[in-house]
Order: sequence, then C-alpha cells, then structure tokens
Amino acid sequence: MKQTTLKQECTFSGIGLHSVHNATIAVLPAPEDHGIVFYKEDRIIPARVEEVVDTRRGTTLGGIIQVEHLLAAINGLKIDNLMIKVVGDEIPVLDGSALEFVKTFTSIGMAEQNKEKNFLELRQTVHFEEDGKSISAAPFDGFRVDFMVNFSIIGPESFEFKGTTEEFIKEIAPARTFGYQKELEALQRQGLAKGASLENALAIGEKGFLNQPRFPDEPVRHKVLDIIGDLALLGRPLKAKITAKKTGHTANIELVRRILCSI
Repeated sequence: MKQTTLKQECTFSGIGLHSVHNATIAVLPAPEDHGIVFYKEDRIIPARVEEVVDTRRGTTLGGIIQVEHLLAAINGLKIDNLMIKVVGDEIPVLDGSALEFVKTFTSIGMAEQNKEKNFLELRQTVHFEEDGKSISAAPFDGFRVDFMVNFSIIGPESFEFKGTTEEFIKEIAPARTFGYQKELEALQRQGLAKGASLENALAIGEKGFLNQPRFPDEPVRHKVLDIIGDLALLGRPLKAKITAKKTGHTANIELVRRILCSI
C-alpha cells in the first residue's frame, strides 16, 4: 500500500475550543517519508508522542492545543505526509468533530506517492490500566477499535470501529466533543473550554442532552475519534486491535508510549 498526501493546499479558520482565540491552519502536501509535521512560527513540531505536553481535555502538541480532531481526520483517511502551518495557539474547533476536515480533504482528494507505507505491527499485546480505566493494543492484521464506557446521566455506551475509511467518514468523523453543563464553569476557571458552545459541542445537562445528538451514542463515537487521533502520534500507521474502557487522552498517550517501547 502506497503512502499518500493531499493533492493541494487547504486552510481552516475559527476559534479554539479552549483558548477562544482565533486560529488559522494551512494544510499542505508533503513529500514521501515526511510524516505529519506542524510548523508554528519558527518551530518545527513533528506529530510524535515525544512532543505531547498536556492531555487535559485534549492533546496539546508543543504549543498547539487540541490537535486530536485534525489528526483523527488525517489518520482516519490514511494520509501519511502533510505540512501543517499554524497561526495561533490552537487548532480551530470548527463544529467540534473531524467532519469539516474530512469534507475538505476528501473534496481535494489524496495523491498516491511512490513509496510504500511503513506499518507498525505489534509483536505482543500492550496494555495500560489505571483507576478503573484500561486500554490495550493487540496484534491484528488490520485496525479496529472497541470502546466501552458508562457515562453518568446518559448511561453505558459501546462502539466497535472496524477500521475502514468509509466507516470512519460516515460513523466516526461527525461525532462531536461533548461535556457536562455542570462542569463547564470549573473548566473555564482552569482556562479550559472558554469557547465551548452548542455550536461546537454536545452538551449534557441534568436530564440528558441539551442539543440534538448526531447519533444516539455520539459520545462513545467521539471517544473512538480521539483514540484514532492520538494514535497518529505513533508516527506510523498502526496494525492492531484496540480495546478501551473509560479512557481519555492521558491513557491514550500512555498506550502510544508503551507501544513504541515494545517494538
């Protein structure tokens, strides 16, 4: 299977979910074996786990907040090589999902390159567990994610993503970030979620959803989206079956680190 990049440059602009500042990114084609690399002012920040500096309510790479939705779009569409120029401190939240990135990338189209993809294949199962949360990656000839969670108010949800691009576009990319109304003020005091609104997040109140979900189980689908985005920080496409229970970005990133230590 050959490496891919975009056929041409595209841009995205909007507010950041956490900083509420305006942000703009330009996504450009890149040569073979370049990987996914962010450029911010005079800094070069590869999309690699070594660059992660924060996992509170999102994944911060270098000085760039909430890279996971963009990386999920890239990883879900199986794009290998891109240059991403960032103006601002955060990736635009857009509608809170990966959908706008996916729509733009698919409308532009992908260019097949000459070199083969460099898959990362596991020799053994890698596992992380803490405080009732667990995530593992097992050897598998393909890619799958099986996620189980039990949210307060909305109850248990599960989803199995079978790894196809078509399923990602239809079933995962539209799933928005979500949060509880009662937690919003506390998050904002920490400098988080300042830009959150019903336009870019699925809100959960004391009796259920405050705005219309796109799927009955939208939160667990977004959890799958986050895993796909965080796994892009391996720097190579992964062949594995991921099984997760109640995890977030901190556990996802720890799994990435453990996978890299296992090879």
